[in-house]
Amino acid sequence: MDIEGRVAFITGGASGIGRATVVALAARGAQVVFIDRDEDGARQTIARSGQPGRVVFCAGDVTDGEDLAAAVGSAVERFGRLDIVANIAGIGDDDLFADDPGAWRRVIDIDLTAVIDGTRLAVRAMRRAGNGGVIVNLASLIGLYPMAAAPVYAAAKAGVVHFTRSLASLAGDCGIRVNAICPELVDTPLALAMGEEQMAALRASQSVLTPEEVAAWVVRLVEDDSRAGAIVQITKAEGGTYVE
Repeated sequence: MDIEGRVAFITGGASGIGRATVVALAARGAQVVFIDRDEDGARQTIARSGQPGRVVFCAGDVTDGEDLAAAVGSAVERFGRLDIVANIAGIGDDDLFADDPGAWRRVIDIDLTAVIDGTRLAVRAMRRAGNGGVIVNLASLIGLYPMAAAPVYAAAKAGVVHFTRSLASLAGDCGIRVNAICPELVDTPLALAMGEEQMAALRASQSVLTPEEVAAWVVRLVEDDSRAGAIVQITKAEGGTYVE
């Protein structure tokens, strides 16, 4: 798909990979609408894009079905169509054994349920228009391998992987390609839970992905018409990133 002139919708666009994806798609000529709860971060995203006329913020929570539906609807209403959706919003798994059971449930709500809901809304809008489209879901390398330190997060991301694989047939049915990316550790606010000292060491050794490197793979999946139901593992290699 040629991105120039397309309409994109991004979740979690106020920081990290979401912000980088908004900026990357706008730079390639897309009109971009994004949802996030962080209004200050959203203003920074719009400023960083350098194209305020192309980038529109919708305040909302991806776990609130009405907020998400309204944001997707606003993209269609404002720009007349919907071609690209990237479900990027996510949080980490802080403590499986926390006293508050809502802590781990929110991981599932944001990292899996909101991805399903965002995909459902996107498919409905794209089917209605009849022009096909591309959806990219953010999973994680942890969704492919066990992780004792973050089992709920791993479960949520594994759900995204298999959900995405199960939608491969949409490409043939209605021209909608759904793919997922599984990056290793990315230098985002979420990763700071590891501790600033450890993150500084990883940055120094260039063994951590940047949000911009991951966003570049979102763009590639949008542009590559051959991929449907693909699960792309993004890992850091000397001199750049590569896919396994």
